[in-house]
Amino acid sequence: MAKRALPNHLWLVLAILFTQIILNVFGGSVLLYTISTRADAGLLYFVVWFSLLASAVLAVSALFLVLRNAWARYPVVGIEALTMASGLVALATSGTPTGITNVALGFAVIAMLYRPEVRTWLADVRTPTGTRMTVAGSGHDLDGQ
Repeated sequence: MAKRALPNHLWLVLAILFTQIILNVFGGSVLLYTISTRADAGLLYFVVWFSLLASAVLAVSALFLVLRNAWARYPVVGIEALTMASGLVALATSGTPTGITNVALGFAVIAMLYRPEVRTWLADVRTPTGTRMTVAGSGHDLDGQ
């Protein structure tokens, strides 16, 4: 199998994910340190830990995107959808500009993950040329021969 380079849109997705991971880990760590002395920070603890968990999921998904596993799009889409929802809530409640950033980056990542060149690159699985895939135990090829 010839190695093909990552599509440009996937490079941009990975750059956005890397930035989100770094900012989430840094912000979550600072918030965790800040609220560690407060006794009434129950919901805030949940939000901070969820942010750190989302960063870990994004990091693992980004790794599997580079390794050409198409399923890795789904956790990224889920987390980006939550990011967009939190951005819309932030816009509706306080009008903060970070809400616009969350919505825009989330939309951009989802749109780029479903671009035809990215989908084609992810779908180009590791089947070497000339090898036939068969359904286990059936003796039939997947292409009907």
